[in-house]
Amino acid sequence: MADEAQIIYEYSAVGTVEIKTNDLKITYNRLYMTETARPDGKIYIDDPAIIQRVFTGMGIISGADMNELNTVQTAAITYDATYPRIKKIYFSGAVTISDVEVSLANGWSGFDMGNGFWNVSFTFRERAL
Repeated sequence: MADEAQIIYEYSAVGTVEIKTNDLKITYNRLYMTETARPDGKIYIDDPAIIQRVFTGMGIISGADMNELNTVQTAAITYDATYPRIKKIYFSGAVTISDVEVSLANGWSGFDMGNGFWNVSFTFRERAL
């Protein structure tokens, strides 16, 4: 069984939502890397080392958090040098990833489980620098 991860998504200085998940997937993309096969048979690689992580998974959140995200994500979010971001990801009680600027656009869905909880799926895409 996978370890449970806790993600703290911070969309403003005063707004956070916590998601617990046991199927977090982190994909590392090397943007703009190209491989070119030349007529001499050699392969050349150009890599400006611009990396972007994509965080995907499913988790359970409260109805209050779902309402908060619905209100915020459907409003005009201001993207700046700090927010929105993944403030922290805890793996088995230890912080391993923190302060990652992300976007959540087109990466959020959920269904009502009843009793005030929602099962959500998410895709956080890191702002590539």
